[in-house]
Amino acid sequence: MSAEIVIANFLRVAGQDLEGAKLLLAGGNRNAAYLCEQAAEKVIRAVPTSEGKHAGVRHQLDEMVDAIPDENPIKPLLAAIQHLAAFATTFRYPSPTGKIKPPPSGAQVEADIAKVQEALSQSTAHFGVDLGKPNEPAATPGPIRS
Repeated sequence: MSAEIVIANFLRVAGQDLEGAKLLLAGGNRNAAYLCEQAAEKVIRAVPTSEGKHAGVRHQLDEMVDAIPDENPIKPLLAAIQHLAAFATTFRYPSPTGKIKPPPSGAQVEADIAKVQEALSQSTAHFGVDLGKPNEPAATPGPIRS
Protein backbone atom coordinates (compact mmCIF):
# COMPACT_ATOMS: atom_id res chain seq x y z
CA MET A 1 0.00 0.00 0.00
CA SER A 2 1.30 3.45 -0.83
CA ALA A 3 2.56 5.83 1.83
CA GLU A 4 0.06 8.41 0.57
CA ILE A 5 -2.87 6.19 1.55
CA VAL A 6 -1.28 4.95 4.80
CA ILE A 7 -0.56 8.49 6.03
CA ALA A 8 -4.02 9.74 5.10
CA ASN A 9 -5.82 6.82 6.72
CA PHE A 10 -3.71 7.04 9.91
CA LEU A 11 -4.92 10.64 10.19
CA ARG A 12 -8.53 9.78 9.35
CA VAL A 13 -8.71 7.08 12.00
CA ALA A 14 -6.95 9.41 14.46
CA GLY A 15 -9.71 11.96 13.86
CA GLN A 16 -12.36 9.33 14.54
CA ASP A 17 -10.57 8.19 17.71
CA LEU A 18 -10.34 11.79 18.89
CA GLU A 19 -14.07 12.34 18.31
CA GLY A 20 -14.74 9.18 20.32
CA ALA A 21 -12.51 10.44 23.12
CA LYS A 22 -14.50 13.67 23.27
CA LEU A 23 -17.80 11.78 23.48
CA LEU A 24 -16.52 9.47 26.20
CA LEU A 25 -15.05 12.39 28.14
CA ALA A 26 -18.44 14.13 28.10
CA GLY A 27 -19.93 10.98 29.64
CA GLY A 28 -17.19 10.65 32.28
CA ASN A 29 -15.93 7.36 30.84
CA ARG A 30 -12.36 6.35 31.76
CA ASN A 31 -11.81 5.11 28.19
CA ALA A 32 -11.66 8.70 26.92
CA ALA A 33 -7.97 8.70 27.84
CA TYR A 34 -7.42 5.45 25.93
CA LEU A 35 -9.03 6.78 22.74
CA CYS A 36 -7.06 10.00 23.11
CA GLU A 37 -3.90 7.87 23.22
CA GLN A 38 -5.04 5.92 20.18
CA ALA A 39 -5.52 9.17 18.25
CA ALA A 40 -2.08 10.40 19.35
CA GLU A 41 -0.49 7.11 18.31
CA LYS A 42 -1.95 7.30 14.81
CA VAL A 43 -0.93 10.94 14.30
CA ILE A 44 2.58 10.07 15.50
CA ARG A 45 2.74 6.99 13.22
CA ALA A 46 1.82 9.09 10.18
CA VAL A 47 4.91 11.28 10.60
CA PRO A 48 7.61 8.55 10.56
CA THR A 49 5.73 7.02 7.63
CA SER A 50 6.23 10.31 5.77
CA GLU A 51 9.94 9.99 6.56
CA GLY A 52 10.04 6.54 4.95
CA LYS A 53 10.23 4.76 8.33
CA HIS A 54 7.96 2.04 9.69
CA ALA A 55 6.92 2.87 13.26
CA GLY A 56 6.37 -0.74 14.30
CA VAL A 57 3.37 -2.18 16.08
CA ARG A 58 4.13 -1.30 19.70
CA HIS A 59 2.88 1.59 21.85
CA GLN A 60 6.30 3.18 22.51
CA LEU A 61 5.35 6.65 21.34
CA ASP A 62 8.59 8.13 22.67
CA GLU A 63 10.65 5.82 20.43
CA MET A 64 8.53 6.78 17.41
CA VAL A 65 8.99 10.49 18.16
CA ASP A 66 12.74 10.00 18.71
CA ALA A 67 12.98 8.48 15.22
CA ILE A 68 11.65 11.69 13.65
CA PRO A 69 14.41 14.08 12.49
CA ASP A 70 14.77 17.25 14.55
CA GLU A 71 14.28 19.28 11.34
CA ASN A 72 10.64 18.23 11.37
CA PRO A 73 8.80 21.22 12.88
CA ILE A 74 5.92 19.09 14.17
CA LYS A 75 8.23 16.96 16.34
CA PRO A 76 7.77 19.16 19.47
CA LEU A 77 3.98 18.79 19.19
CA LEU A 78 4.36 15.04 18.99
CA ALA A 79 6.79 15.01 21.91
CA ALA A 80 4.14 16.84 23.95
CA ILE A 81 1.71 13.93 23.49
CA GLN A 82 4.06 10.95 23.71
CA HIS A 83 3.28 10.57 27.45
CA LEU A 84 -0.13 9.26 26.39
CA ALA A 85 1.47 5.85 25.74
CA ALA A 86 0.66 4.97 29.36
CA PHE A 87 -3.03 5.09 28.52
CA ALA A 88 -2.59 2.23 26.05
CA THR A 89 -1.42 -0.07 28.82
CA THR A 90 -1.22 1.18 32.43
CA PHE A 91 -4.77 2.49 32.65
CA ARG A 92 -6.38 -0.39 30.76
CA TYR A 93 -5.46 -3.35 32.92
CA PRO A 94 -5.40 -4.20 36.62
CA SER A 95 -1.94 -4.15 38.17
CA PRO A 96 -0.26 -7.43 39.22
CA THR A 97 -1.88 -6.89 42.64
CA GLY A 98 -5.29 -6.51 41.02
CA LYS A 99 -5.69 -2.78 41.53
CA ILE A 100 -6.95 -0.47 38.84
CA LYS A 101 -5.08 2.78 38.49
CA PRO A 102 -7.45 5.74 38.62
CA PRO A 103 -7.87 7.51 35.28
CA PRO A 104 -6.53 11.01 34.75
CA SER A 105 -8.84 13.87 35.59
CA GLY A 106 -11.31 15.12 33.04
CA ALA A 107 -9.37 18.37 32.86
CA GLN A 108 -6.15 16.49 32.05
CA VAL A 109 -7.82 14.41 29.33
CA GLU A 110 -9.38 17.57 27.91
CA ALA A 111 -5.94 19.22 27.77
CA ASP A 112 -4.46 16.12 26.10
CA ILE A 113 -7.30 16.04 23.58
CA ALA A 114 -6.51 19.68 22.69
CA LYS A 115 -2.81 18.81 22.16
CA VAL A 116 -3.65 15.82 19.98
CA GLN A 117 -6.14 17.94 18.04
CA GLU A 118 -3.40 20.49 17.32
CA ALA A 119 -1.00 17.79 16.13
CA LEU A 120 -3.75 16.29 13.97
CA SER A 121 -4.69 19.68 12.50
CA GLN A 122 -1.10 20.54 11.62
CA SER A 123 -0.49 17.08 10.16
CA THR A 124 -3.61 17.09 8.00
CA ALA A 125 -2.79 20.59 6.76
CA HIS A 126 0.76 19.65 5.81
CA PHE A 127 -0.08 16.31 4.24
CA GLY A 128 -3.14 17.66 2.44
CA VAL A 129 -5.58 15.17 3.92
CA ASP A 130 -9.34 15.65 3.87
CA LEU A 131 -10.56 13.68 6.88
CA GLY A 132 -13.99 13.31 5.32
CA LYS A 133 -12.78 11.46 2.21
CA PRO A 134 -11.99 7.83 3.10
CA ASN A 135 -9.13 6.14 1.28
CA GLU A 136 -8.09 9.25 -0.66
CA PRO A 137 -4.32 9.66 -0.65
CA ALA A 138 -2.45 12.44 1.08
CA ALA A 139 -1.75 15.23 -1.41
CA THR A 140 1.76 15.92 -0.05
CA PRO A 141 3.00 12.81 1.76
CA GLY A 142 6.66 13.79 2.06
CA PRO A 143 8.52 14.73 5.23
CA ILE A 144 7.44 17.87 7.06
CA ARG A 145 10.08 20.60 6.96
CA SER A 146 9.94 24.31 7.73
